[in-house]
Parts: sequence; C-alpha cells; structure tokens
Amino acid sequence: MSHRDRLARTLLDESWAYGYTLTIWGAGAFLIAEYGVPSHLGVLGYVTGSLLGFAALTWYSFGGLLVDVERDGRSVKSAVEMVHLFATFCNLLLALAVMQVEHVFGVYEPLGFGVVGFVATVGYSLLLLIEETIGERCLDLNEAKRDGDGDGETE
Repeated sequence: MSHRDRLARTLLDESWAYGYTLTIWGAGAFLIAEYGVPSHLGVLGYVTGSLLGFAALTWYSFGGLLVDVERDGRSVKSAVEMVHLFATFCNLLLALAVMQVEHVFGVYEPLGFGVVGFVATVGYSLLLLIEETIGERCLDLNEAKRDGDGDGETE
C-alpha cells in the first residue's frame, strides 16, 4: 500500500471523530470564554450533557442501549463529506445561541454547561446527517449532468 493510500485510509477512519472533536472542543471553549474556567460541577455538567446526548442518539438509532451492534466499514461518495464544515460551524453557532438564551434566563452554571454539551453532541450528529445527504445529492446531480444532457436524466 502506498503512503498516499495509507493516508487516505487514515483520514477516512479519523473523519468521524474529527468534526465532533472540533465541535465539542469549540463549544467548551465558548463556554470558558463566556463564563471563565468552569467549576468542577460545570465540567461534570458539560460531560454529563454530552453523554446524555450520545446516549439519546444511540437509543434512537439502535432501538435501545442494551442491543447488539454491528458496524460495517465506512464508505463515502465524495471526500468532501469527511471535512464536516457545515456540521461543525452550524453547530458552534447553535452553541453560541444556546449560551445567549441561557444568559437571558440566568441558568445555573452546571445546568448551562450540561445543556450546551447535550446540544453540541446531538446537534453535530443531526447536522452531519444533513451535510452528508446534501453532499451525496450534489454528487448524484453532477453525475446525472455528466451522463445526460444537463436536465438530470440520462439518455
């Protein structure tokens, strides 16, 4: 396997966690910039919110938490689906909006951190679905134009 093929495989494997890492770190940094260094309860609130968000997504996606899970290899139609610009930036804007609402209502710090952790986790995953769907549809449209006369239909 060439170095380029190894790098491509590594990027494909890492891309799932990459955008989430940017989102969860970015949302945490926003909280620190807004509130200062969190208390121990603030950190626990943030982590608890993130865990609850991931548990909710897992429960919904797999139909429960105590079920067998099988994972197929990952494939993407286009490399741009691995960059996660839309899901990451939109979710960070969502985190900022949630923080502003929390400010208006004077939310208790650990609860506020928990809500942002939950929103960062759930929001990223849901926005990623939108991003991948749009990416796949754009690629399908490009293929249809290339194969047909430009109206999306093949001859």
